Amino acid sequence: MGQWQVGTETLGACRFAFSPLVETVATLGILAEIRPEPWRRAWLAAHQPAFRRYVDAAPHLADWLAARRAAHWPTEFRLPPPDPDADPHRLDLAALGALGLPAALGELLDWTWHHVVHPEWPARLRTLRADATARRRLADRHGWPAALPVLGPQHRWLSTGRLHLAVPADVPPNAQLLFVPTGARHGWISQDATRVAVIHPISAAPVPTPHTPPDSLGRLLGSARAELLAGLDHPRDTVQLAALTGLGPAAVDDHLTVLLDARLVARAGAAGRYYRTALANALLSAQPR
Repeated sequence: MGQWQVGTETLGACRFAFSPLVETVATLGILAEIRPEPWRRAWLAAHQPAFRRYVDAAPHLADWLAARRAAHWPTEFRLPPPDPDADPHRLDLAALGALGLPAALGELLDWTWHHVVHPEWPARLRTLRADATARRRLADRHGWPAALPVLGPQHRWLSTGRLHLAVPADVPPNAQLLFVPTGARHGWISQDATRVAVIHPISAAPVPTPHTPPDSLGRLLGSARAELLAGLDHPRDTVQLAALTGLGPAAVDDHLTVLLDARLVARAGAAGRYYRTALANALLSAQPR
């Protein structure tokens, strides 16, 4: 294990990359998750039955999945950093074959891509790109620590503005830094001879314009809290909520504290994401339009 303190020059030259292979591994982890995140229930209801039928037909796969936590798969798979110039619309079968996985596991990844990820890929890619665009804009305005405050357990921001990473091996001079957004629940770091990729969970794509809450909800909660609640149709973090509503990050935090106390929003673990509770959904659906 190595350490890398990323300077401002390398941060300034960093790039975002989008990887079908990363997203396929992330999706496999979500499908196999024992305790899924609550906002994924409808999606899982659509995809998990076919996934379970596939796994049940191959008991050795079921044993492999049961013996490992999905958060550890990327390290075990030894996923390489994605090529930021590669075509983001297709799974690189050569990269998949180069992982040296058991044949059955490689076939499961291929099945997950073709039956689950590929049909959704245009929408997923728009989501990933929108997240990257929003974070790039926030970095230009407020710096990278504000744009990417939560990357994963293997990083921390230093007071000097440098990014401290725990990397798999020593980083060669002039290594390229990549940020790779993903729908995975957990982030990780991958590395090769020329690149270090920080794979980080997205919150959700910011919508082009803020959702407009019902006037009645604004009168009840206040316009800012009503707008935040309307914007949490998907899990989002405070950075994206600030970009979505135009509120400052400190104001977003204050309003979210009130909504948390009222049990109208909940927090998703350590990822810094918030989502509407069933109580909030019932409150919104009951409002006149």
